[in-house]
Amino acid sequence: MLPVHYNRFANAAKIGHINKQKQQYMFQRYKHHIEQKYNESIESTVLEEIGMYDDLTGIDIMTDARHGWRKNAKDSSVVAIGKKIHKILKCEHITKSDDSVSQRHEKMGTQLIYQYLEEQDVQVNVHSHDRNLSINKLVKNKGIITNQNDPWHAIKKVKVAMKKVSAGPKYLKEKSWSAQLEDKVESVATHFHWAVRNCEENPKELKDALLNIVEHYKNNHQ
Repeated sequence: MLPVHYNRFANAAKIGHINKQKQQYMFQRYKHHIEQKYNESIESTVLEEIGMYDDLTGIDIMTDARHGWRKNAKDSSVVAIGKKIHKILKCEHITKSDDSVSQRHEKMGTQLIYQYLEEQDVQVNVHSHDRNLSINKLVKNKGIITNQNDPWHAIKKVKVAMKKVSAGPKYLKEKSWSAQLEDKVESVATHFHWAVRNCEENPKELKDALLNIVEHYKNNHQ
């Protein structure tokens, strides 16, 4: 809970709360201890992630950014997690004092994450993210790292596209959208997730599994 949320909640509930001066005192008093625990946590997590690989040439990571709000965010937290253990390897908090353009926050945070891993002599083999174009370019420029876009965001785009032909105004029913598809968006997305996880990285297997969705709804289960 942010201080502003805490103050609003306490005022609305008409209960006592810690004033701003006391809050600042507590923040400063515990800041050092929290930073120390954070550093200990990420150091042990990086070692734990490295230990999950038989080939010690590098690790695989996933990154994403959480923005203060949707448009023109005042700050962003960029987080990297290990692909094997799904624990936080590094978190960078970028504010407008670091870069006035909020659209560049995720790239800056990702660069700092790479800088930290390089200082720890940790090589990244595969980097998965949410198809941010600036991150695509950053990873590709590094050359030896495999750039991947994570399936959750890709399948989210599929759902958005399918909703356009499965719902809409009544006067366009059976013209630009079909009522037969109204209840199939989530189930199709579920099948997409299953296909991605079970194709064994074989493009033909993935394509066949996805095309089988149509056959399933045609009641052809051969």
